Amino acid sequence: MSKINIISELIQQNNVVLEAKSIVKNMYQRDKIPWVVGYSGGKDSTTTTQLIVESLIEMKESQIVLPKHVYVITSDTLVETPMIINTIKFTIKSINELADKHGLPISAHIVMPKFDQTFWVNVIGRGYPTPNQTFRWCTDRMKIDPANRFITEVIDKHGEAIMILGVRDGESNSRDRSIGNHSVEGKTLMRHATMANAYVFAPIRKFNIDNVWNYLLGNPSPWGANNQELYQLYSNSSAECPLIVDESIKREAGSCGNSRFGCWVCTVVKEDKSLSGFIESGEDWMRPMLEFRNWLYQMRDDLSIRMKRRNNGLLYFSKVKSIQDHTIVIPEKGGRKKITINKKDNKWFDQYNLEWTIFDGVDSEKDAKQYIASANIDLNSGENPRIIIKNLKDEYMQLGSGPYTHETRKNILRKLFRVQKNLDREQELIKREEILEIRKIWMNQGDWEDSASLIYSEIFNAKLIKNNEEHSFFDDEDMNFLNTLCKNEEFDFNTYYELLRNSHENMGYINRVEPLKKIKSLLSKEFLLFEGQADNNED
Repeated sequence: MSKINIISELIQQNNVVLEAKSIVKNMYQRDKIPWVVGYSGGKDSTTTTQLIVESLIEMKESQIVLPKHVYVITSDTLVETPMIINTIKFTIKSINELADKHGLPISAHIVMPKFDQTFWVNVIGRGYPTPNQTFRWCTDRMKIDPANRFITEVIDKHGEAIMILGVRDGESNSRDRSIGNHSVEGKTLMRHATMANAYVFAPIRKFNIDNVWNYLLGNPSPWGANNQELYQLYSNSSAECPLIVDESIKREAGSCGNSRFGCWVCTVVKEDKSLSGFIESGEDWMRPMLEFRNWLYQMRDDLSIRMKRRNNGLLYFSKVKSIQDHTIVIPEKGGRKKITINKKDNKWFDQYNLEWTIFDGVDSEKDAKQYIASANIDLNSGENPRIIIKNLKDEYMQLGSGPYTHETRKNILRKLFRVQKNLDREQELIKREEILEIRKIWMNQGDWEDSASLIYSEIFNAKLIKNNEEHSFFDDEDMNFLNTLCKNEEFDFNTYYELLRNSHENMGYINRVEPLKKIKSLLSKEFLLFEGQADNNED
């Protein structure tokens, strides 16, 4: 490359940075609406945050009044890749120290999901199947909701807020469409996708990838971070994981499982590149975490570990493939093998010579329901009753799978504790507050043995420190008697336990409206009620 070209590129780079800083300074001084800067630890959000901090320092040094507060927020899903969350925590601490040193109106914050909505509480506590491409429940609960709660608090306090995001034109077609949809011609601010009184400002919109890296590697971080280390992280990374604050960014970001900035336990992708990249770089202590994550991915679609009802007690059917009128195919999914069911002498058998019951005709759903009741099939277990109905559209539908069984959840918790215990270094994979939430959910579902505490003691040889409240008001002998009684009377124990708990919690109240509503809801929640048929999503 000639000297002229090098000089030309340096001038162009300098102009891009100066223009961005000029826009930042002008936008900052034109009103008193607070800024909320989304920082994810990736290259674009780091560039954005560094530009803003540098601009405020320069204005402060020029005796310019700084009229409004700047909040820097980053998300900790509580299952972040350990190396990344350590870097993020350092950055948040360092930005706050820098703000104090220079007297800047900046404060940095980490937002987290509520403890009753974390990954482990939903998977182990409630039995949610781990996320996949069609059932990505994690992003809303663990990223969007925490960020939006913070932004809402800022709006409630100040009336309005401006989100500062590290988005760039030309980064991807979907990102360009999103930016275009929310842009106002001739305006620097964009409308927020979902929140009223919130706007979006993208200071590095005109940056390309070279501008980003040239800026980061050519300008030391004002809070003392090592941008060279950030560059090294990207050497084995295929994608950035942005701070997700609404559905549009969620859709365009997809999964962060192919990025070293994603959750270490991500099951949305088949092969994890986050942990693998760190292990290949010498962080071999993380190998048990990768093996655990791979096990979670493989076991997700195993029908033998899933209940045959949803958490709300309803049944549902999902469409399966039929070839002519003599073969039914349940396709492979995740670690689950394909099942082929053929008709022989008016009976149906799969490749393992196991018989399936097919219900046909106008009353196929009703007939299936009666069969489940008469056969006394336990919908809470992982036992596959091998039931298929043929609906009025001549579509074959299999009995869908619900949450993980209680035994499966206990197995996941036990394995997670073992990984935690055997790590080469101190690393908290699940917090005490999450364990207590899991314990609470299990006990409310009839786990009077207090399995969470027993498993904790089994693995760590120590007692789980509990809160003062007790969730069970019967002893083991009483609960065993009630469980046996329910089985003899063919009444679902969980429903009975919920009725008892509802009565106990509302004892002494004069107003009986809400308790009666709850009782009516519980009694109408027959486990054999059929939900609207699901076409393709068994979750």
